[in-house]
Amino acid sequence: MNYKEIIERLSLIRTKNNLSAREFGLMIGNSDTYFYKVEGKSIILNVPKLLEILDALQVSTEEFFYDDFENYKRDKEILALTKNLSKDELQALILLLKRKN
Repeated sequence: MNYKEIIERLSLIRTKNNLSAREFGLMIGNSDTYFYKVEGKSIILNVPKLLEILDALQVSTEEFFYDDFENYKRDKEILALTKNLSKDELQALILLLKRKN
């Protein structure tokens, strides 16, 4: 993920949380124009600030950097459910899924 994609993902999360850039800047303890400047790339985020922002948004770093961000929670739930399956049940599930394709 490059810097442009990081900013795009932050904007997506901000929008999903119904926060304006102004509200978001204030929420994370900065000026009302801070996040406009971040999105406009006149302010470059450092790692500690990115982590602070993710914490404020209640998004883990794992979720934020997950390739399929939109489906992270679903995929995590599927993984958790498969961990409780026996070896035979897991193999049957794999076969079933392969038939669906």
